[in-house]
Amino acid sequence: MTSKENKVFPPSGILKDLALLRASEIRLSSLLPNNASETGQDTPELERSYEFVREARAAIKVHDNDAVERQAERLENVRGGLEEVLKGLDQGR
Repeated sequence: MTSKENKVFPPSGILKDLALLRASEIRLSSLLPNNASETGQDTPELERSYEFVREARAAIKVHDNDAVERQAERLENVRGGLEEVLKGLDQGR
């Protein structure tokens, strides 16, 4: 019997579960019993982590809707137009 046959958990299932937990924005600390130490304040590290997640999601959203590519194409069209104007001005001299 090889080690591949002894897998207890399928990795794809675990990765999917972890991704769902991350996407759900559930604070795992809220699942702990009430006697857990609660200060009511998030640590600076946790706040930075939340900010990172927000920024990463925004970047993924921009990437997924091709906004950057559309803006780059628009800029390239403007650049091409300006080059044509410049050529026209050079020919008019």
